[in-house]
Amino acid sequence: MGSVSSHPGDALPRQFGQPAAGIAYSERPSVYGLAADGAGRILACRRSGGRVVLPGGGLAPGESALQALARELAEETGYRLRAAFELCRARQYHTRRIGKPPVNKLCHFYAVEVERDPALASEADHEPVWLAPGALLPALTFASHRWALQRLQACRNARR
Repeated sequence: MGSVSSHPGDALPRQFGQPAAGIAYSERPSVYGLAADGAGRILACRRSGGRVVLPGGGLAPGESALQALARELAEETGYRLRAAFELCRARQYHTRRIGKPPVNKLCHFYAVEVERDPALASEADHEPVWLAPGALLPALTFASHRWALQRLQACRNARR
């Protein structure tokens, strides 16, 4: 698995969302994968309440970004990580975390290749879905995820 930035000019991650007054946010490193199938559809997770997110999440203590990415993909989608390439980074304020403190997530987004593993089952609250980018973009819950999808599409279009 490699780590190649397709946007080396990105010195600082872009910030999404606004901090709510009077709330202290901790920084939460997180990682997300953008996998495309042969038809160009993108792998996402449908969550409770109709939320749609890219597969991924926070790093566990002592875990590298790629280790976390492999774990999160397996847990949330039932797919194994085959390859990962750094795409972009962003920050996202997030306060609606049930039973968890508010965070400003430092999101690392990777373009990934995955393969289905029948031995893996996705978590009960994550339904893996493959969606066309045009349908996925407005459905994504987080602005940072929408931006990362747009970055992926721009990179793919530049290679054509």
